[in-house]
Amino acid sequence: MEGVIRIPNIETYGQEIIDGDLILTPIKIYIEEFEFMRLSFKGSTILSCLVKENDRIISDKKKYRSLMIDIWKTMTPKKIFQNSSFNFELRNMYGEKGFKWCNVINMSFQSKDAEGTIKEIINMIHLNKYKIDISIKTEEGMVYHFKID
Repeated sequence: MEGVIRIPNIETYGQEIIDGDLILTPIKIYIEEFEFMRLSFKGSTILSCLVKENDRIISDKKKYRSLMIDIWKTMTPKKIFQNSSFNFELRNMYGEKGFKWCNVINMSFQSKDAEGTIKEIINMIHLNKYKIDISIKTEEGMVYHFKID
């Protein structure tokens, strides 16, 4: 079978021909929101993420806290206070009771773990009618893809 190229599981790839070259791209299989929210995010890693409002990129960060702050900075303090599950102070309380100061939003907030932070991110995505396309690798090595359009 000289000259034959065998590719196992070809159905898991999208295929296109560009300038005579066969391009194979792994197909992302997205999970539903209820499945995504039941994942354990402890020890997980964001592989890729894109948050958008129409064509404007809100964030492409790969750290939960940085991603969340990028979303918050598009909001008014009043909207954040009224809708967030986090505790905020309008003054610099860095180091007190677990507060971190954030210059970008000009507020202090108490940190949460990855589970609490991802819940906040998804809540703010819905609230602001943003879009998100995120791929996460869990501590166990499983990769999950999720999006809100």
